[in-house]
Amino acid sequence: MPRPKTETTRANKTAQSFKLSAKLSSKFWVVLPMALLLSAAACSREQVSIPSDSNQAGITALAPIAGHLLVADQGGQPLAQAKVMIGARENVPFPGNVLTTDADGKVALPAQWTDAQPITVEVAGFVRATWMNQAPQALALQVRRKIQAQRMELKGKATGFKNLKQDGWVDVGVIFPALRKDQLASLQVTDLVSPEVDTITIMGQSINIPSNVSLPKQQERYFFTITLDKPVFRSYLPEPRTWKMVAAHARFPFEEVVDDLRAGKSFFDVLNYFEFKSATIKDIALSSPSTNQDLSITDTVFDAKVDVTAPRFASSQTMLAVSVAENGGLLYPTDVKKLGPSETRRLVSPKGVPGYLVGALRDTNAPSSGAGADAMSVVISPNTGTTKFEFLDIAKAPTARGSTLGLNPPKSSVASVTPAATYATLNKIDRVTSGSMQIDRKSPVWDVYATGWSASMELPEMGSAISGSHRWEVLFGAATQGTNVSLSPSIIDGLSHVSKSAVDL
Repeated sequence: MPRPKTETTRANKTAQSFKLSAKLSSKFWVVLPMALLLSAAACSREQVSIPSDSNQAGITALAPIAGHLLVADQGGQPLAQAKVMIGARENVPFPGNVLTTDADGKVALPAQWTDAQPITVEVAGFVRATWMNQAPQALALQVRRKIQAQRMELKGKATGFKNLKQDGWVDVGVIFPALRKDQLASLQVTDLVSPEVDTITIMGQSINIPSNVSLPKQQERYFFTITLDKPVFRSYLPEPRTWKMVAAHARFPFEEVVDDLRAGKSFFDVLNYFEFKSATIKDIALSSPSTNQDLSITDTVFDAKVDVTAPRFASSQTMLAVSVAENGGLLYPTDVKKLGPSETRRLVSPKGVPGYLVGALRDTNAPSSGAGADAMSVVISPNTGTTKFEFLDIAKAPTARGSTLGLNPPKSSVASVTPAATYATLNKIDRVTSGSMQIDRKSPVWDVYATGWSASMELPEMGSAISGSHRWEVLFGAATQGTNVSLSPSIIDGLSHVSKSAVDL
């Protein structure tokens, strides 16, 4: 006997809601890493000051060695057998311009080096790095290590949700590693949202959920009562060590969100429905391929509130406001909201915990992946409740022709800051699939630094040719006069304003 038309319609709508819920669960956890990507400068200020005349004497917090170039890792450990090239290519501007560091990570300054030249460093296991326009003087140069990705699994259940009643809200937990400050400039989606998915089936509908999301058993209603249940999370880390893991609790009103998505609204249109409640931060040692560890989501309650007001900007743009908390020198997000021009929204954070407020401006219709997703302007401020957001222009995408990287510094200025640094990173791009989502996985291969804002960079010729799919990301950083800024993997330390864009090769 055929089902009544009304029942069939309800069943169809319910099936559609399941599919929309699948998209929502995946997209929700993309917003946090994107917002954190914008917060690249939410850091302490402990580096060497770069004066306004662009003639720095140190580059990093490491002390230079008189008469030498020193090459070290991010921890300050000297690196032996590093190749150091002074100039645009081998034997230019003088013969023997490619040098090798000794056991103490240093090379003597060659007498033939008499004018400003780029310096390029290559070390096995580290990202190639170039410092533009360096005068002949003692310098300490730091490079960042390449991660030889492994597959270390942390799995378990997010606990502490108590007895979840049918109240119209879907409660979720997400587990991800807290972030180092120097990691933020190269943050990518896969650092916080797993490219792996777990599939649950509800009334014949398959829903893909990122594996690092924990969905405790609960019932909610959308025409029919449905049961949601994926309590086990699986988070994957790239190397064996002790990781500071964050287990965060958020929730959203199921019916309102699904209704808006079915009406054609974008994910950003429903972002403000989400409430962030609490988190637990725990050190977990990973030494075997798989580790079981349940994580509570209740230790740190987000009970402090701060109102954020957006400045005036074009109606075609959207601002994201992000609150970021600090724990043991590492950072994690506690709230994110979307704002229109001159709009005020309330964010939450843990009371008494140091942190930052980040405002990120981007085009409303900017894509969520690809080079266009990196176009944004950012303001970073300590969370004092009195933040005033003034944005630099969003930089136009760079161009790459041969060895020339054409850059487009912001045209507008903010009275309180001055141009401090230009930072370009070349990433190898691998596209990975997470359910119905396509995620760009980035592997850095080249960092390029310059003092002030550069209109172009002539890239030196050194090392093996670069092949495959790559993307140049360019960041223009500004800070108050005399603020400490480091031309190193810690370049984001001390920057208060950032304008960023990218181009695919």
